[in-house]
Amino acid sequence: MSNTPVAIDLFCGAGGLSQGLSDAGFDVIWGIDHSEEAVQTYRANHDGVAIKRNIRDVDPDGGIELAEDDKVPSEQVARFDIGPSDVDLIAGGPPCPTFSRVGRSKIGSVEGTSPEEDDRHELYQEFLRFVDYYDPGAFIMENVPGIINSENAGGRIVSDVIVSEMEAIGYNVDVYVVDAADYGVPQRRKRAFFIGNRLNRDNPNLKHWQTHREPEDDNETKLKRTGTVGQEQETVQATMEEVVSGDVPDFDEIVPEQPRKSPWITVGQAILDLPPVSPGGPTSDDSNFAIPEQATEYQMEPLTEYQEWARDVDESRDEALTNHRSRGHNMYDLSLYKLLGEGVGWDIGDVGQDLQPYRQDIFEDKYKKQHPRKPASTIVAHLEKDGHMFIHPREARSLTVREAARLQSFRDSFEFPVPLTKAFKIVGNAVPPRLAEVLGKALLEELFDVNRTDQKR
Repeated sequence: MSNTPVAIDLFCGAGGLSQGLSDAGFDVIWGIDHSEEAVQTYRANHDGVAIKRNIRDVDPDGGIELAEDDKVPSEQVARFDIGPSDVDLIAGGPPCPTFSRVGRSKIGSVEGTSPEEDDRHELYQEFLRFVDYYDPGAFIMENVPGIINSENAGGRIVSDVIVSEMEAIGYNVDVYVVDAADYGVPQRRKRAFFIGNRLNRDNPNLKHWQTHREPEDDNETKLKRTGTVGQEQETVQATMEEVVSGDVPDFDEIVPEQPRKSPWITVGQAILDLPPVSPGGPTSDDSNFAIPEQATEYQMEPLTEYQEWARDVDESRDEALTNHRSRGHNMYDLSLYKLLGEGVGWDIGDVGQDLQPYRQDIFEDKYKKQHPRKPASTIVAHLEKDGHMFIHPREARSLTVREAARLQSFRDSFEFPVPLTKAFKIVGNAVPPRLAEVLGKALLEELFDVNRTDQKR
């Protein structure tokens, strides 16, 4: 065990929440999730310490029993031999799709069930079961914003019910809805966080920990080169010089109540240094004349601090860049992609009948080209099905897994060693690590006194 505050991650997914908490200073000793692909990804990026389980079948009393299939390295087995008082923080995001407007619309078409039949909205109770057993000093539970105002079958506000159950086991609880863009993530992503502690402290006010803000005027959206790349040069046409802009924070330092926050980080600042790839292109980049389907090497230097921060890989290895492969698109979709301007979207019903590729009464998909001078729209798990809502701002294709991961604030060393469609799903389901890092630092400083006394509890 560690001398730093110890955390476990329930419903860990690929490990975005774990990554951020680790970057903040927690010792995240293990994660648990029901998805094989998520656990495989977590293991690849977090010392192999994750197990695949249906959390309803796990009884923490007496320690977590491991099997050979769990593939936990022998030197890490002791991490699961814990009991009450051994854990400082329990974190997790129990899936609650019935509280999400997107989730409710997809449940019937994708899974063949109705929202009323879906029982995943009760998984927060499994989260609280672990909190009640391990009795940590604090917990943080992430969920969709729809959980705040949704009503249960009895007509009660769901968030009020959850808070009352959290308070019943001894925790002081606050609920916040935050936008990831306000915390250095190049994406508009609103999420609810339930923060509880039994340390007789006020919970951190997450608004005080915001690092970024909406641009104040058009001058802040006029993009310019930064650092040593070159001098500002305005132009009428949208070029690379227009997509690299503004001041971004020092990613190694997070300070609450900053006197001057930086403007939101944009799609262009986040991904436009990545090499072009093409649907149906050559499978290698050996050709000097064709854009490949996949790129494994960077072709240019980073142009923004965010891009430089994201490139935390050893570029001398065989594949410096991973997960940067274009998914396939038919010619019809590619033609529609070209018609869209920056940041412009279509509902399928808005497209003329002669252009509609799908039946509107069956599919509710939309097309949207991401705007290079704004944060991305919310990256969602539906990317597993198609990429129509996430069309590249400069290339006639949807985003790659690496680009989606960048927009979720995963650095380039974080790999997704699973099939492409599954990688899109777990990226879309993840908590952005950059957001999780800010939350972790807020908890460490305001609840655990780490930055003041460097002591636990």
